[in-house]
Amino acid sequence: MSEAPTGGPDGGVMTAVGKSLPEFAINRHIFAYMLSGVLLLFGIISFDRIGVDRFPEIDFPMISIRTILPGASPEIIDSSVTNIIETKVNSVPGIEHIQSTSAPGVSVIVVRFGLEKEVDVAFNEVQAKVNQVLPELPRQTDPPVVAKVEFGSLPVLWLALTGDRTLQQLNQYARNIIKKRLETIDGVGEVRLGGERRRTIRVNLDPDRMAAFGIAVNDVVGAFSTEHVRLQGGFLVGGQREELVQLDIEYHSPAELENLIVAYPEGAPLRLSDIAEVVDGLEDHRQFASFNGRPTVGLGIVKVQKSNTVAIVDEVNRRIQEEILPELPPGMQLQVAFSDAELIEDIVTALQEHIVLGTLLTALVVLLFLKSLSSTLIIAAAIPVSLLGAVAVMYFSGFTFNTMTLLGLLLLIGIVVDDAIVVLENIYRQREQGNTDPIDAASKGSRQVVFAVLAATLTLVAIFAPVIFMEGIIGSFFQSFAVVVTVGVLVSLFVSLTLTPALCSRHLGFSRQHGRIYRVIESGFQAMDRSYRRLVAFSLAHRWTVVGAALLTVLASGFIFGQIDKGFMPEEDE
Repeated sequence: MSEAPTGGPDGGVMTAVGKSLPEFAINRHIFAYMLSGVLLLFGIISFDRIGVDRFPEIDFPMISIRTILPGASPEIIDSSVTNIIETKVNSVPGIEHIQSTSAPGVSVIVVRFGLEKEVDVAFNEVQAKVNQVLPELPRQTDPPVVAKVEFGSLPVLWLALTGDRTLQQLNQYARNIIKKRLETIDGVGEVRLGGERRRTIRVNLDPDRMAAFGIAVNDVVGAFSTEHVRLQGGFLVGGQREELVQLDIEYHSPAELENLIVAYPEGAPLRLSDIAEVVDGLEDHRQFASFNGRPTVGLGIVKVQKSNTVAIVDEVNRRIQEEILPELPPGMQLQVAFSDAELIEDIVTALQEHIVLGTLLTALVVLLFLKSLSSTLIIAAAIPVSLLGAVAVMYFSGFTFNTMTLLGLLLLIGIVVDDAIVVLENIYRQREQGNTDPIDAASKGSRQVVFAVLAATLTLVAIFAPVIFMEGIIGSFFQSFAVVVTVGVLVSLFVSLTLTPALCSRHLGFSRQHGRIYRVIESGFQAMDRSYRRLVAFSLAHRWTVVGAALLTVLASGFIFGQIDKGFMPEEDE
């Protein structure tokens, strides 16, 4: 017989809490339903807000060192900057590979460490070595910039602006109009320009005319430093008002710049136009971008960390179609050159479809073995509660939907039903043994397997939980996967000891009369049972043969494992 709580409402609750968790859930089944409902609610809200990405956001142990020496040739950069820094940095422990590039005016060194190296430690050690080498660099060298190589800061979308306009006009429109429009989108951290050549005012000095007037290059430089400046004038205070004064004597156009007075030879002003040609042009051609064979200005969209890549790209496309394209000047075209969202969306959609299909197949297998629709529905109820509970923890932990977390959810589908099956099967056995009270059968059946279910769950937790605390790049990559699986397994334990007994006590169907489908399935299981008995009898009669075959399989597996190629990521063909 079931034991109903006695006393008033408060006393009944205290009595129920004092019992085991399954009995509490059975006697307070509405409360058990509400707990699962809360998990579902948090999971649904988190599902709608969680970000979507291709891989977990991790920091690879790679450090870049960028040093600029204006006007230096690649040979001078290599000997005076790159080799000096590279030699000093090479003494940092844990380095796997150093790649350096010496280009006109700039040195770029990329240091790659072993995967076990913490990126912050690597950054500090490289920064310290670079600081030590500063006195050995040429005086004109800009301070080296040491930075982490962040793969999450790569653009998720590239746009190409082309047209029958000059490159300068494309540059100006991309920087002043399109870039500013896109930077206001929620989730966009930066808009980078590729293939851009900024407007540059060039002053081409005429040596012959300078010699005729007795003017040196230093005289021109001195004139720029004194005449082409903007000065702070301080504050002008009068009465109750205070104004900030700024002295602007810069030249804002080539025509104005031509009137810059360089000197006063023989008392008459010598203007810049007398000894030089002022050209309104573009900076030196250091980079080039093309799209479909035409010169272009690229706009790269960099998202904020842990934001939804697909949602950001969709919003960028919407704003382009509704706001930017209708106002685009005649002759200009703005097209999508590359989108990371398409690949991410394909991967995520495929995994989500597998999750739905896996859930249906799991329910079908449960129906096949339990041979009861009510039992199948009770078991299947554990799947969405456990998965959405894990999704809620993902959201609050700052994880995103990516390949690793979705694989964890896919793995959970087959795991989370195990505990519920054990509990339900034992409750069903109580009914088969003659216990006609469904509440009492649910209470006794669930209580008998509490420790077995707990042991099975903790075994899985002991396997996956340590991965959460792994160090290095491998630990960072698998952390979200381990969190999803561990939390999902723990939620499934909670569901199997609360929701499953509560549902079984009220909705588990039981009948000793079975239909034709049941008898067909049962006959198949009986045939399987007979085959298994014969296999066990053969194994017991040939013990050493079975043991030898098992050892041979283990040795062969070890040999094959040694022959398999190993790598951090699988090769992809995109």
